[in-house]
Amino acid sequence: MWITRVSINNPVFAVMVMVALCVLGLFSYGKLGVEQMPDISFPGASIEVRYPGASPEAVERELIKPIEESVNSIAGVKRITSRSGEGLGTMSVQFGLDADMGQAMQAVRDRVAAVQAGFPRGARQPTIACWNNDNSEPVVTLALVARCAGPSQAADPPRGGADGAGAGLGACIPRSPRELSLLGEPAVAKRLQRVEGVARVEIQGLTVREVRVDLDPVRLRAYAVTPAEISSALAAANADQPVGLVSDRTQDALLSVEGRVRDPRQFENLVVARRGTLNLTLADLG
Repeated sequence: MWITRVSINNPVFAVMVMVALCVLGLFSYGKLGVEQMPDISFPGASIEVRYPGASPEAVERELIKPIEESVNSIAGVKRITSRSGEGLGTMSVQFGLDADMGQAMQAVRDRVAAVQAGFPRGARQPTIACWNNDNSEPVVTLALVARCAGPSQAADPPRGGADGAGAGLGACIPRSPRELSLLGEPAVAKRLQRVEGVARVEIQGLTVREVRVDLDPVRLRAYAVTPAEISSALAAANADQPVGLVSDRTQDALLSVEGRVRDPRQFENLVVARRGTLNLTLADLG
C-alpha cells in the first residue's frame, strides 16, 4: 500500500503525522461535551385502565388481554409488558429505535379505541401516554413546610420556681395539612403558573375533604350487596341531572335537577340497592 511505502521511505514524516494525530485527539477529547442527563427519548407508550372493584383476574381477562391482542399487530412493536392488579391494569409498549413515535402513538390510540367498546360497563376510559425521559422531569421541586417561627415575645419568663420555668416560651401552633393545602393550591400554585417560562405546575400531597362510609360486612352478606354496587349508586345519586329546555314566545329556560348532597348526613337516606320491593338505604348497610 502507498501508506506503508511512504512511511518506510519517510520515517520522520510518519512520526510527525502520528504525533499530530495524538495531539489533535487530546485536544478534541478536552472539548467533548458531557451531559449528566443527555436528551435521549426511548420509543415507548404506557397504557393505564381502571376497573373499580374488579379482581386482578377480571382486569386481565376483560381489559388487558383485548388490548394486548389489538396493540400487538402494530408495526414496529418490540415488546409488550403488562401488569394486572385490583381495579387497575397497566401496560408498557416498547417500539424499535427507528419507529416514528407520532404515528406509533396514533396507532396505539386507534387500536385501544377499537376494543374499548367491548369493555365492561364499570371500566374507565384508558389513559395513553408516551414514555418520558429524565429531561421531562420538573426543573424545580418545591416543598411547602409549616414550621414554628420561634418563641413568643408577649411575656417575659418568670423568675424562680420550677413550675413556671417554661411559661415564657410562646405556644408554637404549626399549620395543619388542610391549611397547607388551602395555602399551596390557590395561592402558591397560581402565582407560579404566571411566572414566565413555567409550562406546568403539579401539586402533590394535598389534603382534600372527603366523606368516609363504613360498611357493615354482616349486613352486606345478608342483603347480597357488594361495595362496588354501593359506590356506583352513590355516584349516580350525588349528581346534578339536566332535564331539558323549556321554551315559550319570549325566552328559553334550561331545567336541571340538583341532586348533589349538601349535608353529609343526607347520605344515610340515599337508596343504594333494591331487593324486590325493599329499598335499601346507606343507613341500612353502614
